[in-house]
Amino acid sequence: MSSVVNSIASSSRSLLRRTPLASRALSTAPEQTSSAPTSAPAAASAASILPAAFRSQTPNPPSSTTPSSTTPTTRFSSSASTYVPTNFSSARREYNPYKLHVFSTRNNTILTLTHTPGFTSPTSIADQASSAPHNPVAWVSGGSAGYKGAARGTYDAAVEVSLRMIKKVEELVDPPIGSGGQKRKVKSPAPTELEVIWKGFGQGRDAVFRSLMGGEGEKIRHLVKRVTDATPLKIGGTRAKKRRVI
Repeated sequence: MSSVVNSIASSSRSLLRRTPLASRALSTAPEQTSSAPTSAPAAASAASILPAAFRSQTPNPPSSTTPSSTTPTTRFSSSASTYVPTNFSSARREYNPYKLHVFSTRNNTILTLTHTPGFTSPTSIADQASSAPHNPVAWVSGGSAGYKGAARGTYDAAVEVSLRMIKKVEELVDPPIGSGGQKRKVKSPAPTELEVIWKGFGQGRDAVFRSLMGGEGEKIRHLVKRVTDATPLKIGGTRAKKRRVI
């Protein structure tokens, strides 16, 4: 009897040695049945993999319902229908360019204020700068300021000339109040832009510049948008006049 038992045990051991582990695991493992339906959407399986904090951010599957063709969709709310467009043509900014010509020599200083009417923007006057008219509005010289003879070319005369011209420009910007309590009427419109044009190297050149940069020109300094030097320079030409020797 013992011999029979030993032969059965040895045969079972040899059989276990010949059988691979993978086949034994598959034969012994119980069959698992999945309870989830086979027709579940891919979005639901992807959401189950995400943590609980990110599951709310997964996009919902598109609904099968489509909007009815009889109900039109509106992009704007009902309050947008009460908007009234603004009339920008009536709110156009007034454009009145002026030019201050500073003619300064060693004998005199002459300031001339001119106006170029008929333009509504800086681009229009730039296109027709050559043919644009310059109407004189005010002018001051050393003689009209009260200086005669050689005194018209001094620095003091140039300062007085520049102060009188600054006062004339201030009257155009803010007309003075008359005796009746009303502002005086001016012939020219209020300047919105001022260009200073220098010509010559006399003492009046520095006098006008210092007057504009000082306290006297504080009210009209913001109007200056451009400064131009139109002093003619001689290149070649005829022989210069002999220098005077004293």
